[in-house]
Amino acid sequence: MKVLVTGSHGMLGTDLINLLRGKNLKVIDAPHEGEFDVAYEDEVLHFILKCMPDVIINCAAFTDVDRCETESKIAYKVNALGPKNIAIAAKRCDAKIVQISTDFVFDGHSGRPYVEEDLPNPLSEYGKSKLEGERNVQNNSDMYLIVRTSWLFGRSGTNYVEKMIELAKKNKELSIVNDEIGSPTYTVDLAEALWTLIEQKYEGIFHVANEGNCSRLEWARKIFEIMDYNINIHPIDSSQYKRPAKVPLNSVLNCQKLTKVTGFRMRHWEEALSAYLNKQ
Repeated sequence: MKVLVTGSHGMLGTDLINLLRGKNLKVIDAPHEGEFDVAYEDEVLHFILKCMPDVIINCAAFTDVDRCETESKIAYKVNALGPKNIAIAAKRCDAKIVQISTDFVFDGHSGRPYVEEDLPNPLSEYGKSKLEGERNVQNNSDMYLIVRTSWLFGRSGTNYVEKMIELAKKNKELSIVNDEIGSPTYTVDLAEALWTLIEQKYEGIFHVANEGNCSRLEWARKIFEIMDYNINIHPIDSSQYKRPAKVPLNSVLNCQKLTKVTGFRMRHWEEALSAYLNKQ
């Protein structure tokens, strides 16, 4: 099997490349800074038809949620047009496209974890551009796998865990939002789940996140506990934290479908966080 990974120098892309190279596969990485920019159809077609992969995993994304509000044209080029270009090229070479999406396609008003069949209703330009990317893949590919995930952290990119550690080194007191609920997801674990779905030849939409959920406040407390930082935390609600983007307050994903059909179970986010911080 020949697998092409776009956005291969990003947080998820790096862990995917590391995992896939340990398998009996031919792995092609396509970093954004190379000759492959997902926003340009000609570049995408040329690169993919030259490689002729069996599977394309699209990790390329503009993930800065607040910047997506002020730079929406770039967000839609990367998050919506990019998947369309890749899906069209994938169809030309009879390849499956695996599109990485987000919990932010939902509005957070459900009151229960979101299942794959729930109707999306994104609040932000980021969520809207990612949903359009999902639909472009569905409309332009015969073989697709869409994986929605949430609150990613990993060793090869900026993430909430590192931001909290950086803030804790400079401050003894922090104000942290207590009413945003989600499931922190370690990119090493997400990469394993993606490979399981690909290897078992599943298609359609799947939700994949580490087990359990927490608030941003609870996540920070667990980070500081593991790191043995003594930080005085002041809980605030999201209305007190002004930011450009409107985000869902409870975007927890129901991932039972993944376990039911593949037998693969994501570990609890606390266990994953401990492994990350202890560099396991």
